[in-house]
Amino acid sequence: MTSSLRAYRDSVTEGATHIDILLACYDALAEDIRLAGEFAVKGDVVTRCRHSEHALVLIGHLESWVPLLDDPELTESLTNFYKYLRAEILRLQTHSELERFLALALVVCETRAVWQNKQSVERAQGIASAEPLYSTAEPAASAGRFLASA
Repeated sequence: MTSSLRAYRDSVTEGATHIDILLACYDALAEDIRLAGEFAVKGDVVTRCRHSEHALVLIGHLESWVPLLDDPELTESLTNFYKYLRAEILRLQTHSELERFLALALVVCETRAVWQNKQSVERAQGIASAEPLYSTAEPAASAGRFLASA
């Protein structure tokens, strides 16, 4: 990781809300998937695997927050979404077409955009940014076929 990327990640998480951290995780996940694809194209199996492994660790971290939600529909949707991402990352390990990796990274970015929109709506409505992760004040929205807002 470059020093500028580390500085960005550190600044994003310092004093961050739960959604800020979630957004940073989605950013890192999409980047790992993209980089895995780039190294798959180059035939660099070791580096592709390193980025894929980090993506899987991030998915595990994201999954660890799901039980804190008090919305059963959102919980089920996120559980299915993370299972889908994990399965796709593992499936892509046999491919070397960058487009497939980029398509998966785009799904992550679309889901991230929904969370970012939720954050913008909360800020516009004056909702306290320090509310806990399990708050589900907003109605559900979807990105693709997965429910992606709290």
